Amino acid sequence: MATRATEHYVAQRLSLKGQLCTLRYIGPVADKPGEWLGVEWDDPARGKHNGTYDGTVYFTCRSTSRTCASFLRPTQQWDPPRTFLQAVREKYMPEFHDSEADLVYFSGKQAEEIGFEKFHRRQAKLQGIHVLVLDRMCIQHQPPGSEDGDDAIATLCASITELDLSANLFETFDEVVDLCSRLPKLLVLTLDGNRFSVDTERKYPPLPAVQSLSLSETLLSAEEVNSLISHSFPSLRSLTLAKNEYSGLLRLPLSTSVSTLDLSDNNFASLSDLKGFHVDNPSLHTLLLKRNSISIVNAHQKADFCLPIRELDLSYNAIDSFAFFNEITPRTLPALKHLRVTGNPLYKDIVSADGKALTAEDGYMLTIARLPQLESLNYSKITEKERLNAETYYLGQIAIELANVPEDNVGDVLKKHPRYRDLCEEYGEPTIQRQLKKAAFDPNSLAARLVTLTFTLSPALSHNHSEHCWIEELPKSLPIYALLGLVGKRLGIMPLDLRLVLETNERDPVGLNAGYAGPEWWDSSDDEVEGNGEGEWVRREVEMVAGTRALGTFVEGMEASVRVETKR
Repeated sequence: MATRATEHYVAQRLSLKGQLCTLRYIGPVADKPGEWLGVEWDDPARGKHNGTYDGTVYFTCRSTSRTCASFLRPTQQWDPPRTFLQAVREKYMPEFHDSEADLVYFSGKQAEEIGFEKFHRRQAKLQGIHVLVLDRMCIQHQPPGSEDGDDAIATLCASITELDLSANLFETFDEVVDLCSRLPKLLVLTLDGNRFSVDTERKYPPLPAVQSLSLSETLLSAEEVNSLISHSFPSLRSLTLAKNEYSGLLRLPLSTSVSTLDLSDNNFASLSDLKGFHVDNPSLHTLLLKRNSISIVNAHQKADFCLPIRELDLSYNAIDSFAFFNEITPRTLPALKHLRVTGNPLYKDIVSADGKALTAEDGYMLTIARLPQLESLNYSKITEKERLNAETYYLGQIAIELANVPEDNVGDVLKKHPRYRDLCEEYGEPTIQRQLKKAAFDPNSLAARLVTLTFTLSPALSHNHSEHCWIEELPKSLPIYALLGLVGKRLGIMPLDLRLVLETNERDPVGLNAGYAGPEWWDSSDDEVEGNGEGEWVRREVEMVAGTRALGTFVEGMEASVRVETKR
């Protein structure tokens, strides 16, 4: 053991005070006396350079970090390596001697430790233990001088189904595959943080029982990963490759058994960087891409792109525009049903079509409305009511945006909302009430404080008056009491015998409009609304009740329609 720690060679795995590194260079450094060891730290922020020192390239590193390397003296106090059996015995099989055991007392009486003895006897044989966690224990499978017996490992670990060997001192994959081949029931293998080498020309022995493999922070290339999984893991279902500094177009032909792929914490910028996965693996249905830099769907517009996965996690990426979701179509992601987008910058400073600040929840509603195929968003199931609420809200936002642009620019707005026509077919086309341009008048002028009202008499009143409709410009500050007085004077009717009904541009399903006195938002826990007009919509109406409330608090914009009725 000590011999291996002192005889240095390139690609040797070492540990110094718990910090793991790989030896990349042995020799002189510039004008510094003596021999030096150039190491690449597993922690990319641990070093001071990347193998290039004072303009001279001494060695290259797997990591792209500029601070992953250092030069060290060979006479360091390196942490001693362990064999696999030594690590297991140290962590799971502490020595227990009855004669040396501390006596235990309860209320002044000595207690018998029969239960503890039984536990230690079982633990000494790993009985009842199916999961071994041996991370960061400086394990090397066959260092010179070790006495890891093949039969001892196979006998001791016969029932082990999950093994975590993260961040150890394996130098080649041969060590790992030879060790794991002695665990016949092994289903889950975690090798995160190891930096072993892989011979891409070699066919490694198979580990047919393993179904879940994690190779995060190993910095293995796509070619090396493919070499491993194509030969050693024929039954693999879940593969984790997080924190491997992957970026750009990733060519990783997966075996047909892999259904879940985790590529979180890498450097991908678009979904099209992953477009090749489904070619060789139609079974892939879950793709996890948390904490990447994804901001667009297809970075290769001239090339066809299709990723037929059902579940996609894009949490904490760089999505900053709703245009991203417009690119998720039946051609690009035809099978997508479950999406997660929490933590993207889009939802931090979102505003409505008329410039009002919106919450993240409002943003999620607009996301749901843009993706009709979704069944869940951020782990929350999308109910029929939630979809109805989201889509009608989105349609209203489009209408506001259309109302605030000249007619010549309507086409540009509709290009940003490809679902507009479908929503109009579903819920009816909204009434677009165009607003005056801000430059057309001074906001402090009289025109800015007036509203144009179109009064229409109800059928009951029309019989007794020759004037059925008229238009008036009135101040927004006018109280409803005063408005009733003006209308009553014009018609010769007592004001309190009249009812003024404001006809808005919003629409409600048939049966929901009666007694409306303000906005009413549906909640997913509400009961289903029963009605005989399924699919039919009517314009929302608001009664302007007599009081001191100002006209401008009822009317949005510069124009409105009011129906005049009698209470008798």
